[in-house]
Amino acid sequence: MQSLNSHTKYPRVLIIGSPFNNKTGGGITMSNLFQGWPKDRLALASSANLLLEADTTICENYFQLGYKGKLHPFPLNIVLNKVNCGPVKLSKTIKPDSLKVLSNSGRYKRFYGILRFFLEFVGVFNILYKLKITKEYIKWIRDFNPDIIYSQLASFDSIRMVSTVARVLGKPVALHFMDDWISTINKPGLLFFYWKNRFENELLSLINISAVLMSIGEAMSIEYYKRYKRNFIPFHNPIDTNRWLPFSRKNWSFSGEFKILYAGRVGQGMKNSIIDVARVVNSLTHNYKDIVFEILSPDIDELKGKVYLNDNVVWIKPLQYSELPEKFSGSDLLILPIDFDEKSIKFLKYSFQTKISEYMISGTPILVYAPKETSTASYAIKDGWAYVVTERSDLSLENAILDLYSKYSIRKELGERAIQLAINKEDSDIVREKFRDCLAQKMN
Repeated sequence: MQSLNSHTKYPRVLIIGSPFNNKTGGGITMSNLFQGWPKDRLALASSANLLLEADTTICENYFQLGYKGKLHPFPLNIVLNKVNCGPVKLSKTIKPDSLKVLSNSGRYKRFYGILRFFLEFVGVFNILYKLKITKEYIKWIRDFNPDIIYSQLASFDSIRMVSTVARVLGKPVALHFMDDWISTINKPGLLFFYWKNRFENELLSLINISAVLMSIGEAMSIEYYKRYKRNFIPFHNPIDTNRWLPFSRKNWSFSGEFKILYAGRVGQGMKNSIIDVARVVNSLTHNYKDIVFEILSPDIDELKGKVYLNDNVVWIKPLQYSELPEKFSGSDLLILPIDFDEKSIKFLKYSFQTKISEYMISGTPILVYAPKETSTASYAIKDGWAYVVTERSDLSLENAILDLYSKYSIRKELGERAIQLAINKEDSDIVREKFRDCLAQKMN
């Protein structure tokens, strides 16, 4: 019998893109997929500020990407701090002084956004923003000697980076798509059609040479097969049932407040639906004063002036990832929102949100508030793990909340169904084994 730490079981993987973390959907998904991998068989290169964003629990071998020591070339570097390129030695605790220095760029966020918009509109952003592949970077990669390159692509520059590294190394590539960013990445501008064709051609070239193609869910795999005539294997965020099950609900009564929770980012594709829920809850509390909507998110500024915060609609500061099992199961209703406008549907139509499996295993009933075209809504309807509202209607949303508020039997049925599905389909031991085998079979 082969050792679990054998070369066949765990190939040496070079990861290019977002780092391992417990903050972003991609970072959490990647952390759970690579959990248990020997650390000496993982290396990660990223243009994110690694001192702020990277976690060393899964991987310790990091390389900070940049352009001549900066994350952005002129004129973008005028408003951003310099970030040194090269191998990064990370500790589990970031020094406060480092955090203060690196966070200074936040005050320039608005100016940077305006400048970037202008450069994208005139069509030169993709020319200026091009991460340089230095001799030091190539040496670091060769010293690591990967068997395969893995990337959750998310930008035009990441396509160019992965393509170049694959060509230089002659190693197989595994691509993993988290959402349909492909359909929305090209911004309106003077050279829109030039960059659209350039982007599509370079992406298609990379897809065609890739040994492994992965999606975030079955709906995306079906759609991408139609587009690219290649099979995409679905892998989304798995869950460690041993970690989550001790906290799973076994009783669906509530005493005192009926706590509704949304946990996660507030941004593209979700903001307006979160605002809808807040507005409806504020309306309901005229007659049902025990209903409380909690928004657990680092992005509360996105809701300023649009959500009335009070005793019944409250913001909660982000928790540690280890605290989420108890928080989710301690709530009475969990919200999965997707906005109903065309752009949001296009962006999230085939996505499988990271929190879905975590919501399910908690046993707390879930309310999906999303367009019927999205895979989140269709998956929930098909397998019956959530109460679903597929139209943007305050009345429909209000009726759904009151139905779940007043009927124990519905809460219990949805909670039990979700727990069982999570155990059967989302267990990390099963998913990780398939993921490892998928990468190991494509090694040189």
